[in-house]
Amino acid sequence: MRIWPVCIPCIYEARAREILRSGLSPEDKVYALELLHELMSRASPHASTIRLATDAFRLVKRLLRDPDPYREFREESNRLVRERLIPILRERASGLSGYELFRTLAVASIGANVLDPGVPGYESLRLELDVKLGRDESREAYELLSSSKRVAYVLDNAGEALVDLEIVRMLSEAGLEVTVLAKSVPYQNDVTVEEALQLGFGEYAEVVGTGSDSAGPLLGELSSEALRALLESDVIVAKGMAALEAFLEWTPPRPIVHILKAKCEPVATAVGVKEGEGVIAVRRPENDIRPSQ
Repeated sequence: MRIWPVCIPCIYEARAREILRSGLSPEDKVYALELLHELMSRASPHASTIRLATDAFRLVKRLLRDPDPYREFREESNRLVRERLIPILRERASGLSGYELFRTLAVASIGANVLDPGVPGYESLRLELDVKLGRDESREAYELLSSSKRVAYVLDNAGEALVDLEIVRMLSEAGLEVTVLAKSVPYQNDVTVEEALQLGFGEYAEVVGTGSDSAGPLLGELSSEALRALLESDVIVAKGMAALEAFLEWTPPRPIVHILKAKCEPVATAVGVKEGEGVIAVRRPENDIRPSQ
């Protein structure tokens, strides 16, 4: 997605916060902030938001000498969702099937998506089981999935992934062949391949690495296995804003079900909702993601 002016201070704030909270000395923090500022200053009006965010996080990991600064945050996110949200969700989903079950799980996955330290205001460990959908194409999404045989499921954040596991299990038990895509290398609090396997995705799906720590599934960064899954699936389920931003830069020749919370104005505008609203939207290769008027 092409960068908006507000994206630059947003990305800088998230990365600067990581530097300031680190164990670096005061002098090294100043040096690190200078390098971060230099990187951000190279952004042009035609820059890619997701690529800039990826480059900035890679820089911070090098400066902190820490390949995985959010390891503990992901562990705590999974614990929080497992202990507080999953029991309530399973009680709510008890007795549901088909479309009603799918929609309930999808909305819950958006609620768990609030665990996002990369977006100002969303870095706290909190949960929202009920989310207002500004765009609800869940019926179309369910019918699309029901008529498919192979699904590529792009994971996003830890914590949220435990709800995704419920969706993947539902799809697998319905007879669909599911391939789950997770980060090969840590990016913020996104689920890695190792974590996805530990959470149990391997029981219901093939789990493959994206090939890098890119914020989203970008061409040139994808592993051959991940690219094959995206190109050969009947439908793609793409969780989170980064997947949306990536698929706005290149469009796989498959329908995409986007499930996310629009946490900023640029993304909200892209999908035609208000900032803070949830989205379940179907995008077909020949169409723009923006809803028809």
